[in-house]
Amino acid sequence: MSAEAAAVTRVIESFAACWNRHDMNAFGALFSADAEFVNVVGLWWKGRAEIQAAHEFTHQTLFRDSRLTIGEVFTRFPAPHLAIARCRWKLEGHVTPDGAPLPERNGILLNVLRQEGGGWFIIDSQNTDIIEGVASRPQ
Repeated sequence: MSAEAAAVTRVIESFAACWNRHDMNAFGALFSADAEFVNVVGLWWKGRAEIQAAHEFTHQTLFRDSRLTIGEVFTRFPAPHLAIARCRWKLEGHVTPDGAPLPERNGILLNVLRQEGGGWFIIDSQNTDIIEGVASRPQ
């Protein structure tokens, strides 16, 4: 793995680590100021502050006790200073708005990162739930 790919992978691993600590300040710091994020139900947040605020709210409620596990990160570099990183994820321990436990979820996370000031920051993120019986997985 190249040094650039390793650096991008560390950002994606930090995404999960911040999630699991429920540290949304550190989570927000992974994003560029002008980042955008589309979550699994299609909510579209624009800018680091909005992304962080939305996650702060859900980590006080639905995701308060959740645990996110990231699978292998697949990275490619379509242009200098840009990376596309995809990975599968598993989410456990989340609840409904009234506090009832929900089953494990699985999905795919897509992040586009830009190298800025010597570091890599997420500039765009799209999260997708995998719905068993609907989505087919290529073998």
